[in-house]
Amino acid sequence: MKKVILLLFIYAGLNTNVFSQQTDLKNYPPKTYAGDALLGYCYGELVNGYAERVFVFSVSAQNRYDLSMLINLQDRQKIAVYIDKALTGTYSGTLNGWQSCALSSISLSVGKHELRIKGDNTMVPMAEEISITKSGLQIANKIPEWDAFISKMRQLERVPVPPFKSAAEIGDITNSVITADKVLPNPAGNYDHAIDTPFSYTHYSTVYLSAGNHTFTTSGSTINRALTVFNPSNYTYSWSNVNGGPGGESGLYLIVGLAGYYSVMLRPVTDGQTGTTNIILDGATLVSNATIGGRRFAMSSLKGGNNYLNLFTCKLTSGDTRMIASRYAYSSAQGYNDDYYGGGGDWYWGLSSRIKKKFGTDSIQYGFVCAYSPSSTGIADVYLGNDTSNVNKTNYPEFALLKPDDAILSGPSSMAYYNCISWSGGVTSAWIWPPNQYSTYNCSNSDMDIACFDHFYANTPVRYPGAWNYTRTGANVNNSVVDVWALNSHFTHGSVRKPGNNHPHGYDWESKPGGLNRTFHPRNALTNDNFGYGHVVNYYIATGTYANMFVNAQQFETDADAVKAGVAVFENAALTRQAQDKLKSLLRKVDADYAQHFDELYNAWKKTWNSNAIYSDPAMYCKNAEHEALTSFAAKQPRQAMLLVFEKFVNEKDHLIGELMWTLTKERYTYLLSEVKNERAAKPNDENGRYKIHGDHDNGILYVEKILRLLEDKEEIKTTNETIVMVTVSPNPMQDRFTVKLQLNKSAEISVKAVSAQTGRMIEMQKTKLLPAGSYQLNGMANAFAGNTGDIISIQVSVNGEMKVYKAFVAK
Repeated sequence: MKKVILLLFIYAGLNTNVFSQQTDLKNYPPKTYAGDALLGYCYGELVNGYAERVFVFSVSAQNRYDLSMLINLQDRQKIAVYIDKALTGTYSGTLNGWQSCALSSISLSVGKHELRIKGDNTMVPMAEEISITKSGLQIANKIPEWDAFISKMRQLERVPVPPFKSAAEIGDITNSVITADKVLPNPAGNYDHAIDTPFSYTHYSTVYLSAGNHTFTTSGSTINRALTVFNPSNYTYSWSNVNGGPGGESGLYLIVGLAGYYSVMLRPVTDGQTGTTNIILDGATLVSNATIGGRRFAMSSLKGGNNYLNLFTCKLTSGDTRMIASRYAYSSAQGYNDDYYGGGGDWYWGLSSRIKKKFGTDSIQYGFVCAYSPSSTGIADVYLGNDTSNVNKTNYPEFALLKPDDAILSGPSSMAYYNCISWSGGVTSAWIWPPNQYSTYNCSNSDMDIACFDHFYANTPVRYPGAWNYTRTGANVNNSVVDVWALNSHFTHGSVRKPGNNHPHGYDWESKPGGLNRTFHPRNALTNDNFGYGHVVNYYIATGTYANMFVNAQQFETDADAVKAGVAVFENAALTRQAQDKLKSLLRKVDADYAQHFDELYNAWKKTWNSNAIYSDPAMYCKNAEHEALTSFAAKQPRQAMLLVFEKFVNEKDHLIGELMWTLTKERYTYLLSEVKNERAAKPNDENGRYKIHGDHDNGILYVEKILRLLEDKEEIKTTNETIVMVTVSPNPMQDRFTVKLQLNKSAEISVKAVSAQTGRMIEMQKTKLLPAGSYQLNGMANAFAGNTGDIISIQVSVNGEMKVYKAFVAK
């Protein structure tokens, strides 16, 4: 690397007690070193009509240090270097463009210091890189590869100048996208993105403009470029041009109404091209051989309005980004950011960029990303057009740690279709809560049985063909891709991060809280050990394998992809026409007053849903007085209530009322739900061999279908129960022992109870069970529950839901 030793001379004094205007601070992340110096922050400043670049740094040892810089200057353009207000040396540019210079043997004490680089005009000196190393060491080992960058710029300068296109020929290039960008499946997502995307450097400088007329032009351009000038504090003053200047170069003829610092930026017209140009301000060359680079990303549609809109970079594997937003591919800037901070959130964005702004009627469709400095190129994820989520501490006290600035919207709300667990497994077509009784993954119907979640994440049974397999084996807080949450021994939530299911998941983690908006958030921002989700209790990692069901098995990131490929189908279970007609027929026989009161209680309970909408477990919506009142009323007429519940579960697609449906049916029909799951396991595919993707509600529908079939049989035999079963009680009168004999002429659902008229006590002689035709004998002891004097025993025999009472006498 070429080294230039700066000439030293005595400093007569630097007067800083005069009017000055500063640019925004750039705060460096903790432990950002420039050689042996720890960088704190830097900024630009106008003092007495000349611009300065200021770096604040610290050293940990008193020593002599060597300073080296990568800087863009004109040939013979002068700068002066000050450390702690003392003039340390001057340098005169040796060529036009990027060059390196060095200053040796600077004495520094332990602690903080200020480096000022003063230029000879109103542009903040483009000293984008510095290195401060202990004298006597090998400087080459401390300085970034600046020579390589300078060499690359020299090559760009030698690229032949192409014929420029007119504005009409250029048009609005919306499809100029580099194919190396990785765009992932994003079902129900409301934004655009590019993952693991390289970004390059482009010219960016800051110049102070007085109020009045100014002219910016380019010359000697090697590619078509847009020259953009804007005030980052007031986008009313923002301009951009491609070829409005002499010879097809860029030309801006400005009336600046607000004096201050303005940003000057270059963008390639054809995305992905690189080149160079000269920038001229008011007839004088401002920058020679300015680099043209960076990347442009298009959103699927224009976005604006009065809500905060977000464009950001994240997951930087290296480098440092800048970002601007514009309405058209190379129109004026409507938003800008270097490093995002100060928004009131807890997430540390570091060197990532984020534009968060209400764009109003100035809708935008493009984001442009480039490196902050020549040596800060790298790879990042880019997100465009995200609204700000309403899932935050302001609206949901359960999320007391999730600040509004950290909550970024990634998908709309949905109470009917999918929830947190579904999304963490790549499913957007079904609501799934593994411990729920209707779930295919249910194991013991326990709220705290992790095996249910193991089944779901391990694809036992399959979520959809090609779905990612996850395991808890080897998973921990550091490598987890899926987190499962719990509060007070009850599971509450699941969240997911990149690369889960090969979806984009934002800057850290993503959640679909119950029926609420899908939201990007810091990992632990949903923690609340008093109520809400509690905290993370289990971790899952991807195994690198997938749910393979076919000979030509492949990976699918979403259930929709598997359906599109023809290997799966969304089940969307529905009652058969016969069952639907039967339900309608039975509902017509429900007492109108009872149905009206039921609906009143149901609607009162439904109003409580929003207060529980963060949850994916349907049982959490039932822990309130309104649901207790509905349950108590249903218990008075369980058969009628069951039919009303069926109607809401099936026709209104209310999966939450499935909890009451289970309460009303489980005693008699549990075996039918087991049949549903067994039949599904035996035949997972449809008649065309496609896997039936399903959720908990689908199983519930098939369960209702089976119950209605049974009720259909009951209707047909309702008036002939006497011929279905013959009941004999002996002896009658009885003393101690008695026998109930049943003769079934056909299979029927039977239960038998004996009740004492004197004591009210009851013994269950036969639990509800489907019995085949045949003879049955049930024995009982009267003295176990009858009164001390003569008593009457009611033998209550239920046949397919219809009750028949037989009386027997107890002699004392």
